[in-house]
Amino acid sequence: MNLRWDDEAELEFSEAAVYYYFGEPGLDEHFIRSVEEAVETIVQDPLRAREFDGRYRKLNTEIFPYQVIYAIVDDTLWIVAVMHQSRKPGYWKGRLKD
Repeated sequence: MNLRWDDEAELEFSEAAVYYYFGEPGLDEHFIRSVEEAVETIVQDPLRAREFDGRYRKLNTEIFPYQVIYAIVDDTLWIVAVMHQSRKPGYWKGRLKD
């Protein structure tokens, strides 16, 4: 199965890492590892998380208040968002085109 990132999801990931970079030393690296581990879990077992809103799935990161939102489209895992859990739910829904 192929793995693809939405451009805006990549930007969210980068911006959050920069935010943590200016926090406690090393926190950005811990955040990056946390998201990468969530993505690796998704790649290893894409059906692990249950569906919501039709075709989307989400997996929480360890420790950080973020979820990796993804969808399975044909033979591709699309990372749609790296969403902070206090953000407005569903803001990312227009990203994945049919």
